[in-house]
Amino acid sequence: MNGNHIPFHMKPDGETFLNLEHPPTICVLGFGMAGRPIARGLAEAGVAKVHVWKRPPWRPEHLDASTHPSIRMTQSMEEALEGADLVLSLVTPESALDTARSASPFIRDAVYLDLNTTTPEAKKEIGRVIEAGGGRPVDGAICNPAEVYGHEVLTLISGSEARRLSEAMARHGMQLQVLSERVGDASALKVVRSVFTKGLMMTFLESIEAARRCGLVEELLESIAGTVEGLPLRDLALSLAGTSLIAAERRAQEMEGVVSTLESLGMDSHISAAALEKFHWLKGFDFHEELGGVPPESVEAMLGALGKIFDASPRKSG
Repeated sequence: MNGNHIPFHMKPDGETFLNLEHPPTICVLGFGMAGRPIARGLAEAGVAKVHVWKRPPWRPEHLDASTHPSIRMTQSMEEALEGADLVLSLVTPESALDTARSASPFIRDAVYLDLNTTTPEAKKEIGRVIEAGGGRPVDGAICNPAEVYGHEVLTLISGSEARRLSEAMARHGMQLQVLSERVGDASALKVVRSVFTKGLMMTFLESIEAARRCGLVEELLESIAGTVEGLPLRDLALSLAGTSLIAAERRAQEMEGVVSTLESLGMDSHISAAALEKFHWLKGFDFHEELGGVPPESVEAMLGALGKIFDASPRKSG
């Protein structure tokens, strides 16, 4: 680092951290759908330098996004990481670990925020690789479209440096929401959230296609709205998930009719068939007795029943 670049300062114990008084130099690894708007946004927010590295080729969209005096395109990982205080890894899930391994020798004491959508275990391994090179790993999970929000996109982060990073980058507009001090937690939350969001996407597609074939799309949407609109999320969870614990057998019977109907319409029924299989699986646990035949009165009661039954039962496939 040159003599004018003082983004870190020392604590009495010798530990360094991002100095809120000096704009950092940021390295963006990857320049795709998320990397471009985030790098551009940071440059426009007044960050001292934004170094960008990506594998060739550099296409017109990459060149257009890099036309800012604070953005410096680089040809090598070492060049990109020179003088970097914060590294944002925005490559692809399959290349995230290899990228961390390539970056590790040049990290020094930089904060390494991995924003790739990978598993919690992969993030922990990336963290170990970065620490071995002297860097400071932080796990990140982008929650909204970066192409819409740029560097201000809401991002969950976790790790020992997460809170300091959030405070340091807030002045540059980054919305880094601290989840915990454990690398892997941010990615874990995104994974389990995707069970709901991605599953809901496919459920809607299957349901709407069935309604289209029946000529009842508007009626379907109105009926669903009546079920979910205005209900607090915890109440909705109890209504849809909690009651299934004691009514799995009846709902399995209902889903058998659903799958049969979809097949008669000549359409794919993968989502409904999977729900049927899950209800059959759920019947094998004694939630009815655990809950006294009554739906749980709170999310806490539902979680308590799940813990008692699942933790005490042999693992079953579902």
